[in-house]
Amino acid sequence: MDHLFTPHEASRLLPDIKIKLKEVMERKKVADMLKDDIERYALVGFDTPELTEKNQELEAVVKDLMTRISELEDLGLRVRDIDTGLVDFPARRFGNTVYLCWRYGESDIEYWHGSNEGFTSRKSLNAQVISP
Repeated sequence: MDHLFTPHEASRLLPDIKIKLKEVMERKKVADMLKDDIERYALVGFDTPELTEKNQELEAVVKDLMTRISELEDLGLRVRDIDTGLVDFPARRFGNTVYLCWRYGESDIEYWHGSNEGFTSRKSLNAQVISP
């Protein structure tokens, strides 16, 4: 973990991340459609020029997809789920490593979760801690 983000710093990156993540999500949909096409061709059981073409196209799309994900992760964030556009930003909270959690479509960084937790354990950044 090279870089730890503040909520403000992660929020400043969102406009660029939104554009790049949308492209990743769209490429993933293309890869999924090609995979489905390949499975239908494979049911016939014969190698056809169309099957070879689809396999080559899928290989190129997956390579492009991996490059785009690497570009995002080079910023220091973690792409957790391409289908939902889930991204985590490593951060430090009270001396513990946590993740600022953002999902495509949300307006800002508003949640966090522990390093051993996931999306379902998200907590609001704005929640007040109330002790009895």
